[in-house]
Amino acid sequence: MSLLTRISSYSAKPALVGAWGVVTYAELTELIAKARRELVQLKLDRPTVFGLVGEHGPASTAWLLALAEAGHFVAPLSGNAAEHPAKLALINAQWIVVAEAKDWKLLPRVDEPSAHPLFARLAAQGAAGLVLFSSGTSGAPKAMVQDFSKLLASYESRHESDLVMLALLGFDHIGGLNTLFNSLAAGSLLVIPASRSPADVASTVARHRVAVLPASPTFLNLLLAAGVTAELASLRVITYGTEPMPESLLHRLKVAFPRVRFIQTFGTSETGITRTSSPEAGSTFLRFDDPDLEWKVIDDELWLRSRTQIAGYLNASNERFTADGWFRTGDKVEQGPNGSLRILGRMGEMINVGGEKLMPAEVESVVLGVPGVHDCRVHGEAHPLTGQTVAVDVVSFTTDQEALRSAIRIACRERLARHKIPTRVTFVPSVSGERMKKTR
Repeated sequence: MSLLTRISSYSAKPALVGAWGVVTYAELTELIAKARRELVQLKLDRPTVFGLVGEHGPASTAWLLALAEAGHFVAPLSGNAAEHPAKLALINAQWIVVAEAKDWKLLPRVDEPSAHPLFARLAAQGAAGLVLFSSGTSGAPKAMVQDFSKLLASYESRHESDLVMLALLGFDHIGGLNTLFNSLAAGSLLVIPASRSPADVASTVARHRVAVLPASPTFLNLLLAAGVTAELASLRVITYGTEPMPESLLHRLKVAFPRVRFIQTFGTSETGITRTSSPEAGSTFLRFDDPDLEWKVIDDELWLRSRTQIAGYLNASNERFTADGWFRTGDKVEQGPNGSLRILGRMGEMINVGGEKLMPAEVESVVLGVPGVHDCRVHGEAHPLTGQTVAVDVVSFTTDQEALRSAIRIACRERLARHKIPTRVTFVPSVSGERMKKTR
């Protein structure tokens, strides 16, 4: 059963809820039909590129699915159209849909139809296209083109569920779209918070009795620090990904949420979100349980080959893909028993102290376990003798920073090899967000 057929079959069940109120599956089906009629009125004679500007909501969801059904190419973009002139020009968008709540504006954009071979290939196959952009933190954002029809088909086997889910990752993020499509395929209610602040998320979870929360370890740490766990009593499942989970943080989460099942997810924008399982409760290892995915480890780096991986980039070479379709993720992993893996971090994050190598996540797990540490980030710094040395930026609200600095060093000396002990501890007001977000 196609995703659109499943959506229409859920009829009176609530589909989406946010600042606009509640929208049922029947109302969502009507919005999709309205978008479909407006597409017909455009009299487009070929697959066309659309920029879809908005956040999670009824109108943006309706247009996303209507464009996929009609075989067009769509790039979801958060914020407003004025923020994305370069992206719209790169994809040769000829139409822009600005979606907000239940309404939208359809705006023409003067540009020549894209002649990019990736679009031509999908059009020849009769497939719709999805364009997602990387964050651009390491350079210009990469435009990734995916077979949208094949991606949507991968959700057709989901079982119906009444577990309420919350949308935390963005509408223009593969993780956010995965949450949306999973919820729609299952006939669940997807809740969109007013903002992604811990306070707003916690109050939204409490108000709508959210059972499933997809989040990053960084955000889960913020929830603990905000002291809002009492408002999260309805949670039954927390899925986490986008970056390594420190063991000390996972332990604190399990203490704070003893009734919650924690599931580690994994995915990349290039290969999609994969189905995983944990070998045992409280483990930071995972196993891939996805029939559409192949994996292997080459020189400690995870390589993936997926049925739903992208066709390629519009503005970058495909050098991270091998000739036979393997994607080099850039993730350093540790292999465990029975085909399990632990994500240690990005290969480029590795710190080399006089030939001894380490990953930041291992040190961060120890530092985060020290009472008084709110958050931290570990990185390498140049050193004239050893090449690099370990440094850590710490967020804390303590008034006695010297005592905390001493406690951090004592904890690291007790639990880490000598070359992994930070030589510099700096207190900062905040640290950067999810380190691995740019590739997830």
